[in-house]
Amino acid sequence: MTTYQRTLVTSVLSLFVFSFGHGQTLSQTVKGKVVDSETGGPLMGANVRLLNFEPPKGTITDEQGFFKMDNVPVGRASFAFSFLGYEDYVASEILIGSAKEITLTIYLTESLAKLDEIILTAPKDNIEPNNKLATVSARSFSVEETKRFPASISDPGRMALSFAGVSNSDDTSNEIIIRGNAPNQLLWKIEGIEVPEPNHFSEEGYSPGNVSLLSSNMLGKSDFFTGAFPAEYGNALSGVFDINLRNGNNEKNEYAFQLGVLGTDLAVEGPFSKNYKGSYLINYRYSTIALLNSIVDVTPSSTPTYQDISFKLNLPLGKRTNFSIWGLGGISDQDEDPEIFEDFEREEIFESKTYMAGATLTHFFNNGDRWDNRISYSGNASDFIDTRRQPSTGNLFEETDILRNSAFRLSTDYTKKVNSKTTFKTGAILSFLNYDVLTTETQNDQRFNIVEEDGNGTMLQGYLQAKYRFNDKLATTFGLHGTYFSVNKDAAIEPRVGLEWKASPKHTLSAGFGLHSRRMPLNQYFVNVFTGPNQFEVPNTDVDLMQAIHYIVGYDWRIIKNGHLKIEAYYQDLNKVAVIRDPQFTNSYVNGQFINTALVDSGEGRNYGLEFTFEKFFSNQYYFLTTLSLYDTQYKAADNNWYDSAYNYNYTFNVVGGKEFTVGKKRNNTIGINGRLLFNGGKRATPLDQEIFDQTGQIVLDQSLRNTLELDAYFRLDASLSYRLNKPKAAHVISLDVQNATNRENVDTVFFNPSTGLMETEFQLELIPFINYRIEF
Repeated sequence: MTTYQRTLVTSVLSLFVFSFGHGQTLSQTVKGKVVDSETGGPLMGANVRLLNFEPPKGTITDEQGFFKMDNVPVGRASFAFSFLGYEDYVASEILIGSAKEITLTIYLTESLAKLDEIILTAPKDNIEPNNKLATVSARSFSVEETKRFPASISDPGRMALSFAGVSNSDDTSNEIIIRGNAPNQLLWKIEGIEVPEPNHFSEEGYSPGNVSLLSSNMLGKSDFFTGAFPAEYGNALSGVFDINLRNGNNEKNEYAFQLGVLGTDLAVEGPFSKNYKGSYLINYRYSTIALLNSIVDVTPSSTPTYQDISFKLNLPLGKRTNFSIWGLGGISDQDEDPEIFEDFEREEIFESKTYMAGATLTHFFNNGDRWDNRISYSGNASDFIDTRRQPSTGNLFEETDILRNSAFRLSTDYTKKVNSKTTFKTGAILSFLNYDVLTTETQNDQRFNIVEEDGNGTMLQGYLQAKYRFNDKLATTFGLHGTYFSVNKDAAIEPRVGLEWKASPKHTLSAGFGLHSRRMPLNQYFVNVFTGPNQFEVPNTDVDLMQAIHYIVGYDWRIIKNGHLKIEAYYQDLNKVAVIRDPQFTNSYVNGQFINTALVDSGEGRNYGLEFTFEKFFSNQYYFLTTLSLYDTQYKAADNNWYDSAYNYNYTFNVVGGKEFTVGKKRNNTIGINGRLLFNGGKRATPLDQEIFDQTGQIVLDQSLRNTLELDAYFRLDASLSYRLNKPKAAHVISLDVQNATNRENVDTVFFNPSTGLMETEFQLELIPFINYRIEF
C-alpha cells in the first residue's frame, strides 16, 4: 500500500469517531402498497403491523392497496402483513433512515386453506423472487444489498458475484458468467422489456463494460435468474436480470447527493402536485474516476470519463390505470496515451453510448385481470480504433470496430387469475432491430472490410404460461415460448416446466426444465469472408439460434430460523452451437469472442454442476452468505473433439457477511462492517504452436490444445466500513470499500513475447479503495 493510500484510509477511519452523542429520538414514515402476488392487483383492507414495538402500532390499506405509517423509529424495523384469505407475510429488518421515507411493495399469496383450517407455513424470505412463476434458480435482491456487499459499489452485477453459480473473469469488467456460460448469453430487462447491457464502455454482445448505468437511487426490488426461467423470458441462455425501477415519492420532495471516487450523483424526486398521486425521480451522475487514478493506477496511461442520466415518471390515470415513462442514457470515452516501445507504438481510442427509454400502460379490469402494454427504444453505439506503428519501417496495422445497434420494441402482456389455484399469463414482443456495423483491418495502405453491413431485422416472440397450485404445498408452472428471427429465418418453440413441493415448513423440493434460445450479435451474422480476388461471401446468416436445454433439481432446508441451506444440481445440453466451419480451427462462439470467419451451427455443448448456498438473512444485526459451485463446461468443435470452454473455471467459492452496530445515546446511528471473499478456479488460455513459431516466426495458436492452459486460481478479499449518521432533517453516510484488500496479484492473461520467446503474464487490479460520502435530505 502506498503512502497516499495509507493516508486516505487513515483519514476515512477518523471520520467514524464523531457525532456519537446526538440524543434526539428520530422517526420516519413508512408507506407502500399491498398487492396480489399473481396479478399485482391492489388489496384493500390488508392489515399492516409494526413488530416488536410498544404500544402496538398498525394501519390498513385503502381501496388502491396503499398504506402509510408515521413515526416509525429509525434503525431496523419489521412489519407483518395479513389479509383475509391470504397467507401472512413479514418484511423483516427494513433499514429506516431519518431523511427519506421508506416505500414498500408487498406481494401476498392467496391461501388455499379453508378459513377454519390452521396451516403451518415457513416464514417468508425477503429473497423470494417477485416473479411467482419461478420455481428454481431465482432470487430477488434489494437496493440495500447492492450497497452492503463490499466492493459492489451499488452495482447489481458486481453484487451478484456472491450468488451461487456466478463468477467474473476481470476485475475491471462487469462480466457476469453464469454456470460457465459466456457473459453475452445473459438477458437484461428493465421495466419488463429487453435492453442492451446497461453499462458504460460497453460493446453490445461482446464487451459488457466497466461501470453500471444503473444508479442505486433508481432501483427497486428486482429479480435474478440463473436457469430454467419462466416462459415469459426469451432470447436468453444463461440467466436473466429483471430490473425494476422504483417510483419517486408522491407526497414530498426528497434529495440525495453522493460524492465518491467513481462518480458524483444527484437525485431528486417528489410529487407533481399535492392532489395527485403522480411522481418523478431523476438521477444524474458525472465520473470522478480521475480522482481514483490519482490514488491507484486503475486505468494506466488513460483517464476514462463518463456521465449518465436516468429518470422515471409515474402517472396514475385513475384507480385502475397507470402510465409510466422511464429512461437511462450514458456516454463514455477512453483515449489511451500512446504506448511507446523500442521500435513499436500503440494507441487505442474507445467511445461508447448506451441509451434506452420506454413507457408502460397498465390497466386492471373489474374482474382483477391485468393488461400491460409497453413501448421502448434502446441502442448502443461504440467506436474502437487500435493503431500500431513501427517507426523504423513505417509499417502500420490498424483495427477498427464501428458498431451501431438499436431496437424499437412493442410488447403486451395479459394476466388472468382464474381462481386461487390457477393463473394464466400470455404476451407477445415485437422487436425491430437496426444495425450499422463496420469492422476493418488495415495493413499499411491495404484495408480489408471484415464486416460491412447495415440494415434491419425483426424478432417476434410470444408466450403462454400458467401456474397451478394443487394445494398449499404443491405447485407447478408450465408454458411455451416461441421465437422467430428474420435474419436467419429461424424459429424456435421452447417448452418450460417448473415444480415446487413444500414437503414440510422447513423442507422444499423443486425442479425445472426449459428449452432456451438466443441470437448472436448482429455483426457476427454479417461477417464478410474473403474467397478470392475481390470476392467475398456472407456465410453466417444461415446460423440458427443457439439453444440450451436446462434440467435443474433443488432442495431448500430452513436449517435455522432466519436462514437456509440450498442445494441445486443442473445439466445444460447445448445444441446449434456456432463453431468455425473449417475443422482445422477449434474456436466457438461459446467462448464469448467475435469470430471473423465462417461459422456453422453443428457444434454442441454441455454444462453441468452442483451448487451449495448457506445463508443467514439479516437479523440480530448480522448476516452471511456462503456459496460453493462445482461445475464443468465444454463444447464440441467442427473437428468433433470436445474442448473446455474459456469460462470453465471448475469451481467458485464465495463468502460475504457483515455486522451492524447501533451507536449514539438514542441508538439512532449505525456502523456497518462487511467482508467478502472470492475464490475461483483459474482462467483458461490456449498455448501457441511452438513448432510453427520456430520454423516461420509466426504466432499461431495450437488449435488442438484450445483452452488447455489453466492459469493460477483467483483469490480476492474485499472489505467495507460505513457510518450512518441520522439527523432530524438529513442523513449522512460515509463509507470505505476496499477491493482486493490483500493486494494479491491475480493473473489476468498470459501472452507470448516473440522478442524473448517466453510466455509473459499480465495481472489484474491491485488494492483499490473506494471512498464515498452521501447525504439524504
